[in-house]
Amino acid sequence: MSGSLGPGRETAVLGGVSIPHLAAVPVHNSTWLHWTLWGLLMSLVMSWMARSRGRPRPGGAARQLQHPISTFITGLAGFLFFAAIAVISNVFANATTSWKTTTILVGFALLALPILVDYFAARHEVSEEGLRYGRLFGSDGYLPWRDLKSVRFSDPMKWFRLESQSGKVVRLSVMLMGLPTFAQLLLAYAPRQSIEKNTLPILQTTAEGNPPSVWSAPRDSDYTH
Repeated sequence: MSGSLGPGRETAVLGGVSIPHLAAVPVHNSTWLHWTLWGLLMSLVMSWMARSRGRPRPGGAARQLQHPISTFITGLAGFLFFAAIAVISNVFANATTSWKTTTILVGFALLALPILVDYFAARHEVSEEGLRYGRLFGSDGYLPWRDLKSVRFSDPMKWFRLESQSGKVVRLSVMLMGLPTFAQLLLAYAPRQSIEKNTLPILQTTAEGNPPSVWSAPRDSDYTH
Protein backbone atom coordinates (compact mmCIF):
# COMPACT_ATOMS: atom_id res chain seq x y z
CA MET A 1 0.00 0.00 0.00
CA SER A 2 1.04 3.58 -0.49
CA GLY A 3 -0.13 7.02 0.51
CA SER A 4 -0.03 10.22 -1.49
CA LEU A 5 2.32 13.08 -0.52
CA GLY A 6 1.22 15.26 -3.42
CA PRO A 7 1.40 15.14 -7.21
CA GLY A 8 3.77 12.43 -8.30
CA ARG A 9 4.89 11.59 -4.76
CA GLU A 10 3.94 8.64 -2.62
CA THR A 11 5.05 7.18 0.67
CA ALA A 12 5.01 3.52 1.57
CA VAL A 13 2.70 2.31 4.30
CA LEU A 14 3.62 -0.74 6.39
CA GLY A 15 0.89 -2.25 8.52
CA GLY A 16 -1.02 1.02 8.52
CA VAL A 17 2.01 3.09 9.70
CA SER A 18 3.73 5.38 7.24
CA ILE A 19 7.50 5.55 6.88
CA PRO A 20 7.69 9.14 8.22
CA HIS A 21 5.90 8.00 11.36
CA LEU A 22 8.34 5.14 11.78
CA ALA A 23 11.24 7.53 11.30
CA ALA A 24 9.89 9.74 14.06
CA VAL A 25 9.87 6.94 16.64
CA PRO A 26 13.64 6.89 17.27
CA VAL A 27 13.56 10.62 18.03
CA HIS A 28 11.25 10.05 21.00
CA ASN A 29 13.13 6.93 22.02
CA SER A 30 16.43 8.79 21.92
CA THR A 31 15.09 11.28 24.47
CA TRP A 32 14.26 8.45 26.85
CA LEU A 33 17.64 6.91 26.14
CA HIS A 34 19.45 10.14 27.00
CA TRP A 35 17.62 10.47 30.32
CA THR A 36 18.18 6.79 31.12
CA LEU A 37 21.90 7.09 30.43
CA TRP A 38 22.05 10.29 32.47
CA GLY A 39 20.35 8.58 35.40
CA LEU A 40 22.71 5.63 35.22
CA LEU A 41 25.72 7.93 35.02
CA MET A 42 24.59 9.93 38.05
CA SER A 43 23.96 6.73 40.00
CA LEU A 44 27.47 5.49 39.19
CA VAL A 45 29.05 8.82 40.15
CA MET A 46 27.16 9.04 43.44
CA SER A 47 27.98 5.43 44.25
CA TRP A 48 31.66 6.13 43.59
CA MET A 49 31.58 9.24 45.78
CA ALA A 50 29.82 7.36 48.59
CA ARG A 51 32.43 4.59 48.52
CA SER A 52 35.33 7.03 48.47
CA ARG A 53 34.22 8.74 51.72
CA GLY A 54 34.46 5.40 53.52
CA ARG A 55 37.96 4.45 52.48
CA PRO A 56 40.36 3.65 55.34
CA ARG A 57 42.56 6.51 56.51
CA PRO A 58 45.63 6.74 58.75
CA GLY A 59 44.88 6.69 62.46
CA GLY A 60 45.94 10.33 62.86
CA ALA A 61 43.26 11.43 60.38
CA ALA A 62 40.36 9.64 62.09
CA ARG A 63 39.08 12.84 63.70
CA GLN A 64 39.50 15.02 60.63
CA LEU A 65 36.46 15.82 58.51
CA GLN A 66 37.30 16.51 54.89
CA HIS A 67 36.14 15.71 51.39
CA PRO A 68 37.58 12.80 49.41
CA ILE A 69 39.31 13.60 46.13
CA SER A 70 36.23 12.32 44.29
CA THR A 71 34.35 15.48 45.36
CA PHE A 72 36.94 17.68 43.66
CA ILE A 73 36.99 15.54 40.51
CA THR A 74 33.20 15.52 40.25
CA GLY A 75 32.88 19.27 40.82
CA LEU A 76 35.62 20.13 38.34
CA ALA A 77 34.31 17.73 35.69
CA GLY A 78 30.77 19.10 36.05
CA PHE A 79 31.93 22.70 35.73
CA LEU A 80 34.16 22.06 32.71
CA PHE A 81 31.56 19.88 30.98
CA PHE A 82 28.69 22.36 31.08
CA ALA A 83 30.93 25.39 30.51
CA ALA A 84 32.42 23.72 27.43
CA ILE A 85 28.98 22.87 26.02
CA ALA A 86 27.84 26.48 26.57
CA VAL A 87 30.85 27.81 24.68
CA ILE A 88 30.71 25.26 21.86
CA SER A 89 26.96 25.71 21.35
CA ASN A 90 27.52 29.43 20.77
CA VAL A 91 30.68 29.15 18.67
CA PHE A 92 29.02 26.55 16.44
CA ALA A 93 25.50 27.92 16.71
CA ASN A 94 22.54 25.97 15.35
CA ALA A 95 18.76 26.16 15.43
CA THR A 96 18.62 25.07 19.10
CA THR A 97 21.05 27.75 20.30
CA SER A 98 19.39 30.56 22.23
CA TRP A 99 19.98 32.71 25.27
CA LYS A 100 17.75 30.33 27.25
CA THR A 101 19.81 27.23 26.47
CA THR A 102 23.01 29.14 27.15
CA THR A 103 21.66 30.39 30.49
CA ILE A 104 20.67 26.86 31.51
CA LEU A 105 24.10 25.46 30.62
CA VAL A 106 25.92 28.27 32.44
CA GLY A 107 23.61 27.72 35.41
CA PHE A 108 24.55 24.04 35.60
CA ALA A 109 28.23 24.99 35.38
CA LEU A 110 27.84 27.45 38.26
CA LEU A 111 26.09 24.80 40.37
CA ALA A 112 29.37 22.89 40.42
CA LEU A 113 31.28 25.80 41.98
CA PRO A 114 29.92 25.34 45.54
CA ILE A 115 31.16 21.75 45.40
CA LEU A 116 34.67 22.94 44.53
CA VAL A 117 34.56 25.69 47.17
CA ASP A 118 33.49 23.26 49.89
CA TYR A 119 36.22 20.83 48.91
CA PHE A 120 38.86 23.41 49.86
CA ALA A 121 36.95 25.07 52.73
CA ALA A 122 35.75 21.95 54.57
CA ARG A 123 38.75 21.17 56.76
CA HIS A 124 37.32 20.33 60.18
CA GLU A 125 38.44 18.38 63.24
CA VAL A 126 36.47 16.97 66.15
CA SER A 127 37.50 16.24 69.72
CA GLU A 128 35.89 15.51 73.08
CA GLU A 129 35.52 19.26 73.58
CA GLY A 130 33.99 20.31 70.28
CA LEU A 131 34.36 20.99 66.58
CA ARG A 132 37.10 23.09 65.02
CA TYR A 133 35.91 24.10 61.56
CA GLY A 134 37.69 25.58 58.59
CA ARG A 135 36.73 28.46 56.35
CA LEU A 136 37.70 29.32 52.80
CA PHE A 137 38.48 32.87 53.89
CA GLY A 138 39.43 34.08 57.35
CA SER A 139 40.55 32.20 60.43
CA ASP A 140 39.17 28.90 61.60
CA GLY A 141 36.28 28.75 64.06
CA TYR A 142 35.53 26.64 67.09
CA LEU A 143 32.19 25.27 68.33
CA PRO A 144 32.17 23.56 71.75
CA TRP A 145 29.68 20.71 72.11
CA ARG A 146 28.32 22.18 75.35
CA ASP A 147 27.34 25.38 73.52
CA LEU A 148 25.15 23.64 70.95
CA LYS A 149 21.62 24.95 70.66
CA SER A 150 20.39 22.66 67.88
CA VAL A 151 21.63 19.80 65.70
CA ARG A 152 19.54 19.04 62.62
CA PHE A 153 19.94 16.93 59.53
CA SER A 154 18.60 18.10 56.17
CA ASP A 155 17.99 15.24 53.77
CA PRO A 156 17.24 17.52 50.78
CA MET A 157 20.47 19.50 51.34
CA LYS A 158 22.47 16.49 52.54
CA TRP A 159 24.15 18.17 55.48
CA PHE A 160 24.17 18.32 59.28
CA ARG A 161 23.36 21.78 60.59
CA LEU A 162 24.88 22.74 63.95
CA GLU A 163 23.86 25.98 65.67
CA SER A 164 25.40 27.39 68.83
CA GLN A 165 23.70 29.37 71.58
CA SER A 166 25.19 32.56 70.10
CA GLY A 167 23.71 31.85 66.65
CA LYS A 168 26.86 30.53 65.01
CA VAL A 169 25.97 27.97 62.30
CA VAL A 170 28.14 25.20 60.85
CA ARG A 171 27.01 22.86 58.06
CA LEU A 172 28.70 19.52 57.49
CA SER A 173 28.16 17.75 54.18
CA VAL A 174 27.34 14.04 54.13
CA MET A 175 30.19 13.65 51.63
CA LEU A 176 32.80 14.31 54.31
CA MET A 177 35.12 11.56 55.47
CA GLY A 178 35.13 11.02 59.23
CA LEU A 179 31.39 11.40 59.87
CA PRO A 180 31.15 8.28 62.10
CA THR A 181 33.71 9.74 64.51
CA PHE A 182 31.92 13.10 64.43
CA ALA A 183 28.61 11.42 65.29
CA GLN A 184 30.15 9.36 68.10
CA LEU A 185 31.68 12.39 69.81
CA LEU A 186 28.62 14.58 69.32
CA LEU A 187 26.31 11.95 70.83
CA ALA A 188 28.67 11.50 73.76
CA TYR A 189 29.29 15.14 74.67
CA ALA A 190 26.59 17.37 73.17
CA PRO A 191 23.47 18.24 75.23
CA ARG A 192 20.87 15.66 74.28
CA GLN A 193 18.11 18.27 74.15
CA SER A 194 19.99 20.08 71.37
CA ILE A 195 19.56 17.14 68.98
CA GLU A 196 16.36 17.16 66.92
CA LYS A 197 14.31 14.02 67.49
CA ASN A 198 14.35 13.08 63.78
CA THR A 199 18.10 13.64 63.66
CA LEU A 200 18.95 11.42 66.64
CA PRO A 201 18.47 8.05 64.86
CA ILE A 202 20.44 9.36 61.85
CA LEU A 203 23.35 10.29 64.11
CA GLN A 204 23.16 6.91 65.84
CA THR A 205 23.26 5.10 62.50
CA THR A 206 26.14 7.33 61.36
CA ALA A 207 28.06 6.58 64.56
CA GLU A 208 27.76 2.88 63.72
CA GLY A 209 29.52 3.49 60.42
CA ASN A 210 26.53 4.08 58.15
CA PRO A 211 26.32 7.80 57.29
CA PRO A 212 23.34 9.16 55.30
CA SER A 213 23.07 8.34 51.63
CA VAL A 214 24.40 10.89 49.17
CA TRP A 215 21.73 9.95 46.62
CA SER A 216 18.24 9.29 47.92
CA ALA A 217 14.73 10.68 48.17
CA PRO A 218 14.16 13.08 51.09
CA ARG A 219 12.88 11.58 54.33
CA ASP A 220 10.04 13.11 56.30
CA SER A 221 11.56 15.69 58.60
CA ASP A 222 10.63 18.75 60.63
CA TYR A 223 13.71 20.48 59.22
CA THR A 224 12.85 24.08 58.33
CA HIS A 225 16.15 25.85 57.68
